[in-house]
Amino acid sequence: MNKKDLSDFEKQLNDFKLAHYKNADFEYINIKFEHLFNKFNRLKDKKKQNRAVLDLYVLYLQTMEILFINAHASSVSIDKFPSALFIDSVNLKKFIKDNFSKTSKFSGWFFANQIFFIQAGDKDKKERYLQYSNLIKECAKDYLDNYDLLNAYKHGFRIKAKHDKTTLALITKNNEKFKLNESDSTITYYSKEHKNRTPVVFENTLNFKIGRVFGKGVFIATLLNNLKGTIIYHYEKGLKGRNVARFRIEDKKKWSLGFGGSHFKKPIFSLGKTTV
Repeated sequence: MNKKDLSDFEKQLNDFKLAHYKNADFEYINIKFEHLFNKFNRLKDKKKQNRAVLDLYVLYLQTMEILFINAHASSVSIDKFPSALFIDSVNLKKFIKDNFSKTSKFSGWFFANQIFFIQAGDKDKKERYLQYSNLIKECAKDYLDNYDLLNAYKHGFRIKAKHDKTTLALITKNNEKFKLNESDSTITYYSKEHKNRTPVVFENTLNFKIGRVFGKGVFIATLLNNLKGTIIYHYEKGLKGRNVARFRIEDKKKWSLGFGGSHFKKPIFSLGKTTV
């Protein structure tokens, strides 16, 4: 390619990137979270509550996937941007583990340049920066621990949800009980792993509080809208300080009560060779 061809190609890529973020209706994801949670709070029928619990958690995982893919794509050079949008699941999980499951140089860059850049001038910026940094690690752990939940949902619907109280307790030899944590929702799903080259089916039980999942979902959607705003601003210099999404924890005591939950996994059978 000569210089003119390279310049034309780079313009094409920049046009593609700008169009991608202009067309990305991340605000709709936030609307979906609010709609689902409001619907859940109105429901009285147990079966419908169970469905809403499942829909909300699946949306939460899917929204994290969208965020982490775009966080990766936004960090690469323009010639690598289209490929980065199509990152495979193995490399995506490695990217999340390396950069968001713990405080990292990348996560610091991401929040400073892609999220809080568009929020410059906010008085509570430092406090929220700390909140965001801690919360993204919790979200990343949720995604990495329950990636197979999405597969169970998409491939064969190997999954069920229940809105019901669960208490995790420690029982001593004297039969004394010590409550460790409490949850109000449970999702059970099946996954497959290889143990000593033998495929083994596992039953996974995930317990959580639905209100905290809703809050984390809104948080992730907020980051997506901030990321979109920052990238468009860099191209068009027209969004900074206006129509910017912000996430705040207003009732910190209530929020802390939602922390916890548990995830248990047990093998139920191994799979032998089959013929069709």
